[in-house]
Amino acid sequence: MPAASPLEPTWVRRRLRVPREPGAVLAIPPVCEMPAAIESNLELIAHWNVDCLGEPLSELRQLARHEALAAARQYTNWLDQTISVNCSKSSTTASQRLHGDRPASDQQVSSLIVGGHQPELFHCGVWAKNFVLDQLANQTGGIGLNLIVDSDTLSSTRIAVPVGSKERPLLEQIPFDADADFDDRNRPLEEIGVRDDSLFRSFAERVSDALTCWHIDPLITSIWPSAISMLSQDSLRLPDLLTAARRHAEQIGGLHNLELPLSRLCQTEAFAWFVCHLLSDVRRLHATYNAVVEEYRHINHVRSTSHPVPNLAVGLNGTASKSDGWYEAPFWIWRVGDKVRGRLFVKQTTTELHLSDGHEVLGSLDLSANIEPANSVSQLREFMKGGIKIRTRALTTTMFARVFLGDAFLHGLGGAKYDEMTDRLIARLYGVAPPAFLTMTATMHLPLPSWNTTSHQLSQLRHRLKDFDRNADRHATPADWPATSSSEAASLLSEKQQLVAEQIEQDALSNTDRNRHAKAENFQRCRRLRQINQRLAQLAMNVRERIQADLTNAQARLAANEILRSREFSFCLFPADEITQALQTAH
Repeated sequence: MPAASPLEPTWVRRRLRVPREPGAVLAIPPVCEMPAAIESNLELIAHWNVDCLGEPLSELRQLARHEALAAARQYTNWLDQTISVNCSKSSTTASQRLHGDRPASDQQVSSLIVGGHQPELFHCGVWAKNFVLDQLANQTGGIGLNLIVDSDTLSSTRIAVPVGSKERPLLEQIPFDADADFDDRNRPLEEIGVRDDSLFRSFAERVSDALTCWHIDPLITSIWPSAISMLSQDSLRLPDLLTAARRHAEQIGGLHNLELPLSRLCQTEAFAWFVCHLLSDVRRLHATYNAVVEEYRHINHVRSTSHPVPNLAVGLNGTASKSDGWYEAPFWIWRVGDKVRGRLFVKQTTTELHLSDGHEVLGSLDLSANIEPANSVSQLREFMKGGIKIRTRALTTTMFARVFLGDAFLHGLGGAKYDEMTDRLIARLYGVAPPAFLTMTATMHLPLPSWNTTSHQLSQLRHRLKDFDRNADRHATPADWPATSSSEAASLLSEKQQLVAEQIEQDALSNTDRNRHAKAENFQRCRRLRQINQRLAQLAMNVRERIQADLTNAQARLAANEILRSREFSFCLFPADEITQALQTAH
């Protein structure tokens, strides 16, 4: 097993908990300390002295930044030109919205802060990261870059919308497109377009109608026209439409981050260098990756072999012996038009590096002794131009972003757990201390009415109901006893007080005291007390029914609050005039 690097942080089991209260933020380090963390990263990266296939990593970072910013400016400007037609909130031009007061050239960029997520209508805890990206870019004289992870598969074409009432809230799943068929459920997002134009066009109206019961004017009605206006463009992808809607919302909020699909980043020359460098010693990559994943599972007491990520396999079928020479690498690979993405398998010989999707060899790179590494990089790029797509997986996405591209990466909670592994991979594969990553999430609640009932109150009611069956007299008043049984109740209560007093007196005596009664007498006393308690509980059954009703009511209200106070609702459901301001002040 590959040894740990002295440059990597010590493994620590961390439990990151989602903030529960509306407006609450979890930030590591605190947002006010993030600029200092970025400055420390800049100093750390400046002292890196790493060779990647004969090229200094510092030069490859310059190349990666130049290519990424050029592609991001081009893509973001294309989005903004479309949005400007529909943006009634601002009179600024697309160019002004794109750049704002940010550096216009690579030489002026003092820092590049990177974040990213799948192109979804995600909840505000995810969206809050983009606001922090923008703030950090302002504070450091840099640029915020949001990576659109369009190499993942489509999770859903629906969002959950609360409907009903305070007493009986329900979740309605409202689609923005037709449900994915079997093929599209396994197809990367970058290959997927809109399947049902009419469903897509009517999405905002249907969401708005569903929210009328709460008197909410949702943000979606303001931003969805930007997505609709792009439907007529050729070869348009679903991720572009969803990004345009979110981008429109961020323009309303005054954000100036750049946008870049991962699919475009993976077409750059710097990315090809990254892939070739890792695959040039695929056995080491394979062993290091699996060792780090196993260490994570051990530290965090994870038993599942598929979490947080599966181990990389050996052999094309995952069960072959190492003698066949095939090793899985942490990348996806597929041909343009394929219905599914495949895991990348690599077989290294003395002269060639074969690339396979697990079923067939899709290409080979020349590794002859007289071939310069730059030629292998060029070969890989030719494969990509010829229709072979290679994309990062979870850990390699942030590895490239942190080592080759940015000065800091801003994660949510899930990504922060993943990047504990990336820290080790960076230290062991590149021989450098990993730059610190940033973590941030927030909790926002829709303005829905909710109940003040708490889980503590529920526990109290459960305890009260249990105690009633043993001590009904603690919970019943004289008025609770039926008039026809009041004399019986009074007699039982008097007898119970006498028996309890006798028992207390007996308990106070030592075992050798001659006045202490035999165990049989104590047993009879306890038995009689149980009979009295049972009868009192029967006589005051109306009290028990009230407690049970309160308990049932509390359970129903807490269940309602699970919906009414959920943090998982999409950002586009929130009131347009409230949510951007709330996120700007939340951190």
